Amino acid sequence: MDYKELASKFRELLDKHRKVTVVSHIRPDGDTIGSAIALFNSLKLMGYQVELVCQDRDLPLKFDFLNGFKQYKHEIGFRDSLVVTLDCGESKRAGFSLHGRVVVNIDHHMGNSRFGVLNIVEVEVATAAVLFKLLKEGFAINKDVAEALYSALLSDSLNFTSTLVNRNTFDIASELLGYGLDPSYIAQMVNRRESLAHTRLIARAIDSLELLDDATVAVMVITKEDRLATGAKVSDIDGIVNFALNLVTVEIALLIVELEDRLKVSLRSKKRSVAEIAEYFGGGGHKNAAGFEAKDVTIEQLKERIIESMKRGSI
Repeated sequence: MDYKELASKFRELLDKHRKVTVVSHIRPDGDTIGSAIALFNSLKLMGYQVELVCQDRDLPLKFDFLNGFKQYKHEIGFRDSLVVTLDCGESKRAGFSLHGRVVVNIDHHMGNSRFGVLNIVEVEVATAAVLFKLLKEGFAINKDVAEALYSALLSDSLNFTSTLVNRNTFDIASELLGYGLDPSYIAQMVNRRESLAHTRLIARAIDSLELLDDATVAVMVITKEDRLATGAKVSDIDGIVNFALNLVTVEIALLIVELEDRLKVSLRSKKRSVAEIAEYFGGGGHKNAAGFEAKDVTIEQLKERIIESMKRGSI
């Protein structure tokens, strides 16, 4: 990708609008939070009027150490701003109607629908990696920007363990550390500040664990009752699916979460592509981390459909 040319086109749009709405996706994770905060800080340094927006009020609080986290709004305030989405594979992930808005789409998902007037999309370990390559082409980068990008990179790479991690990933991490970051501090903040509700929810999820197909497939369930009993928010569910994948024999792990009006399924794998499974059910993601949502179906029905489809070789 020609990031120099993309940066030039991005600057043209920024200078035309002057006001910018930076959007993190619904049910935000570390990549969308860190990337959005990094861009917010960079553009503020360059003199643009910028608002930082996420429709969800349930933000993962472990990223509250990033400068800019407290600036999040939950509605778009600017009327004629340039809208920049971070880590959204499709427009509906933004959580807002983007009809009639000029949108720049910055993302790293293979299945991105290219919904922007400018699409800065490359398959990478994290959207933060794509954004860093862009910002290096003449945008402001200081310690706050670098810290947000490094936090996003650390989070979405699963502490540099995902299959998309390569030499380039560590080159980016090394460059970011050059801005005076403390990697140990960031790792502690991102990985070791979970809520009590999250810990209690882990116990309930593990208690529901089922091993299938010679213990190569693991399924866990979190019900509305589980969330109510533990006081957990949706953001407290993040990362729980990995407890099933950590079992030595397990190759694919599924976590089915009962939300208010739908079921949310998270899939993780060690080798096989779970993106194919997610796409079969209308979702998407990466080879080793994907997901989808379903309505008008019970937990047991959905579990059976997923397992049967896998056994039939449909996916």
